Amino acid sequence: MKATYYKDTMHSYMIIPCPPEAETTGYQYRMLEMNRIEGILPCGLRHIDGESFLYYETTGKQSLNALYEGRGIPGAELFRLLEALLEVSETLSGYLLDEQHLVLTGDQIFYDLSSGKYSFTYYPGEVVSPEVFRLLADGIDNTDKRAAAAAYRLCAAAERDRQALREAVREEAAQKDTPKPWEIGTAEPAESSTTEIDHEETGSSDRYAENIETKKGRFTFGKQASGEVRPDRNGETTQNLDPAPGVGKKQIVLRILLIVLLLAGSGGLFTVQLLVYISQRERRLCIAGSLLLLVSACLIIAETVLRVRESRRKKREEERSRRPSYLESDEKDLPVFGTGKADEYRLNDDETGNTVRFSEQEMTGRLYGRDRGSRIDLRTLPTTVGKAQAYVDVVLPDPSVSRVHARIYRGEEGCIEIRDLDSTNGTYINGTRLEPNEKKRVHRGDEVRFGNMEYEYR
Repeated sequence: MKATYYKDTMHSYMIIPCPPEAETTGYQYRMLEMNRIEGILPCGLRHIDGESFLYYETTGKQSLNALYEGRGIPGAELFRLLEALLEVSETLSGYLLDEQHLVLTGDQIFYDLSSGKYSFTYYPGEVVSPEVFRLLADGIDNTDKRAAAAAYRLCAAAERDRQALREAVREEAAQKDTPKPWEIGTAEPAESSTTEIDHEETGSSDRYAENIETKKGRFTFGKQASGEVRPDRNGETTQNLDPAPGVGKKQIVLRILLIVLLLAGSGGLFTVQLLVYISQRERRLCIAGSLLLLVSACLIIAETVLRVRESRRKKREEERSRRPSYLESDEKDLPVFGTGKADEYRLNDDETGNTVRFSEQEMTGRLYGRDRGSRIDLRTLPTTVGKAQAYVDVVLPDPSVSRVHARIYRGEEGCIEIRDLDSTNGTYINGTRLEPNEKKRVHRGDEVRFGNMEYEYR
C-alpha cells in the first residue's frame, strides 16, 4: 500500500489508491467518507482518470516516522498511543467497522502537535501488518524500563494475530498506572507458589502469555473503594465494609461556614457586654456563651484537620498495597532493540604513517544563514529542524517555520539530502519547493530555505 502526498494552499493530504468499485459496493468506504470518526483521519473518495483514490487530510499533523526517526520515543508517549488505539477501536465498533483495517505503521499514524492527539488511518482494502510495534520496540527510550518491557511484549504479540495483539494492548494500557514490583511494599502473598515468577516463565513470549492468562485472576488491581466488591488473591470476592474516613469538598465548605458562624456568634456575645448596659449575671452568661462557641469552633477545626490527614494516610497505604494485574517480566533479560554500534568518525593512516585522511562523510559542511552568525552544524546527521524544541534537533525561532519543518540526512560523495516534513511554508532548494515528504540532494553552493530563513550549503 504505497501512499503519496499532496498539498494545496490550505490543506495537506495523504493519497492511497483503492479499487474502482469501492463507491458502489463498499460499505466501509461509504461509512468512512460520510462520517467524521473521532481518532480517524478525515477521508474523501475521488475519481481521477478512471482510478479511485482515498484522500486523507493530514493538515497540521506529523507521522510517527517523521517525529521519531533517529530519536528516542519517550515511554509516556508509548502509553498515550496505546490509550488512543483502544479509544479508536471502541469508536469503530459503533460504526460496525472492522478494526483490523486500521493501518498500524509508522507512516500512517499521525500526531497533531497543536492538540496532542493521535489520528489513525483506516483503509478498507487489504489488511496491513502492524509494523508500528517493531518501530516502537526499536526506538523506545531504554531508560524507561517499564515502557521498554511493554514495547517488547507488544512486538512479540504483533507477530501472532490481531486478537493476541488486542489483548496485549489492553493489558499494557492498564499496566501504565500500576506500581512496579519493587514499589508494592512489604505485603506478602498468601501462597508463594501463586505469585513467584521465575526466569524460565519470562524467557518465552508464548509461555509468558499463557502464564498471564492462568494467573491474572489471583491479583487485586486498582484502588478498592469503600463497600466495593473486588476479587481477593485467591479469586474469591469480598466486600470492604470499613469505609475510609474522609471529608468531601461539600463537607469542608459546610464546616467552614459553621466555623464562621460560631466565631461570629462568639464575637457578638463578647461585644454585647461592651455596647449594652446589662447586669453582672447577664455579663457572665455572655462571656460563658462566647467561650463555649469559641471552643466549639476550635474542636470542629481540629476534627476536620484530623479527618483530612487520616484520609490522606489511608490513601497512601492503599497505593502502597495495590498489586498489579499483569505480571512483570524479568526486565534484566529483555533483548534491546536498535542498539547497533554507532558510526564513528575514524582517521585512516596512509602507508607512511605521516598523514591522515578524512572520509567524505567527515567532510560534511554547514548551512550558513544570511544573518550574521546563523548556521546549522551538519556533523551529526540526521538532523531535524523546526521550532518545536521537544521534537527537533535544531530550533529555528521564526514564525514562518513549522513546528517540525524538515529533516537533513547524510548523502553520498560529501553532499546532504533534505526531506520536507509537510511544512506549511515549504522547503526550497535553489528556489524550487519540495513536495510534501519529498527528499532531494543538496550540493555545495546550493541555496536552502526553510520558510523565510535562507541558508547556503558550504
